Amino acid sequence: MPTQPTPPMQPASQPPPAPDPTIKYAGTPTFTAILNETNTNLDQLQRRQKLLKEIDDLFSRKYGAKNRTMTYLLRFGHPRAMMNSGDIAAFEGTLKSITGADQINLLLQSPGGDATIVEKMIDMCRAHLSGSHPRFRVIVPNIAKSAATVMALGADSIVMGYCSELGPIDPQVQISVSGLIQWVSALAFVESRDKLMEQIADAVNNNRPVQGLLQQLAGLNIPFTNEMENHIAFAKKTAATLLDKYMFQAKFPRARQRKKKADEIAEKLLSKQLFPVHGQSISGASAKHDLELEVELLERTDQLWELIWDYYIRSELQMNIQLTPGLLKTKFFESSFESLVVQDTAN
Repeated sequence: MPTQPTPPMQPASQPPPAPDPTIKYAGTPTFTAILNETNTNLDQLQRRQKLLKEIDDLFSRKYGAKNRTMTYLLRFGHPRAMMNSGDIAAFEGTLKSITGADQINLLLQSPGGDATIVEKMIDMCRAHLSGSHPRFRVIVPNIAKSAATVMALGADSIVMGYCSELGPIDPQVQISVSGLIQWVSALAFVESRDKLMEQIADAVNNNRPVQGLLQQLAGLNIPFTNEMENHIAFAKKTAATLLDKYMFQAKFPRARQRKKKADEIAEKLLSKQLFPVHGQSISGASAKHDLELEVELLERTDQLWELIWDYYIRSELQMNIQLTPGLLKTKFFESSFESLVVQDTAN
């Protein structure tokens, strides 16, 4: 999303820092073994692509249909490593390398970003499907938060393991605080306005002074807050539309019931009562049982999960191998036939 000007009044509480995906794998035996390998970049590429082929073969045997997998992996903690329209070309380039598959699996690792591109990316994935039983899956090896969670809702099913997590879908916006760019919940601005309005109404009803409260209200950037309300409504509408159109089609065959359930789940994913902080984890079990999403839960010792995890760790390590001095890899797109990276400065 474009950078917004700093509103005159900030929410009382700041969201917690973005989750660190390395916590779950750094120091594990697999991670250490791969780190100790002295292979060239080309050799590592061949190892990753061989793993993707093995993952494709297992999915194909499991579902009796030709499967192909692509990766969309974003660096956590970088201000510009978020899903945005600039990803479309590389996303399509990678999709073209696996076009024609009966079933496409998107291995997604992302802190989120611009939710306005989610429907387009889902449509792109589905446009490359063929066969009589086309299916689009999202694989979450570790973390898919915010707009990435919305993207997962547009799949026919989500593949998750014991340490996979989704998150709430309240939109995050960029603001400048003392010259530093921060991501802040859009809902926090709307709640600040609504709380002030309630306090003013209560003070008027009880004949208490309202001058101080009115000054605080005057300090709010009302157009900005209204725009945040629009972003929240868009997130809810997109999530409900995707669930209704895809994931809930088989589970709720009656249109009215399906729409009602889709709206209910979208509302839950925006609820501050259920999810007080944006970074809160939604496990595979919770997504499956509490939110009624179509989740394929894989055990830690499942052969398919072990291949997914091995590939994912190798991808994270690849992201930390510097290609150009002064630049970091921020985005990674890969299939068993194609591999693309996006680089950016450190800040």
